[in-house]
Amino acid sequence: MTVWLKIKIRSESSEVVTCAMANTGFEGLGADIMLPMDLAKRLGLWPPENADIYAVRTASGVAPIYRLRNYVEVEIMVNDRSVAPVKLTPIISDAMEYVLLSDKALTALGIIIISAGEGLWCLRDELGSAIRVSCQPP
Repeated sequence: MTVWLKIKIRSESSEVVTCAMANTGFEGLGADIMLPMDLAKRLGLWPPENADIYAVRTASGVAPIYRLRNYVEVEIMVNDRSVAPVKLTPIISDAMEYVLLSDKALTALGIIIISAGEGLWCLRDELGSAIRVSCQPP
């Protein structure tokens, strides 16, 4: 198992609640959130008006990604408290099937991975006092 976080993504025109993979191997340029094309469309982010286009290697070959120059607000959804949203840079990829949070996005959101293999995590201010379980991936 990996760590999956229930999040709310809010764009200027829409919002979506989903599960996102906490992926420390995704070393973004900043606090980035990788979105599949269908989710980007639901959020009103596709087609992008202002984006940088990159070619990246994937398991199936080279694919384009679109790094937007604006932000989305992302909030960790937990049952027992409110967590302030943070601004993340959306990256859109047609090669992705689920949402990925970059290493710097995890830091911005205050996420601490306790056990990647068991899907356990906590918020930075809960370290040593709380253990949270992953949501069910899409």
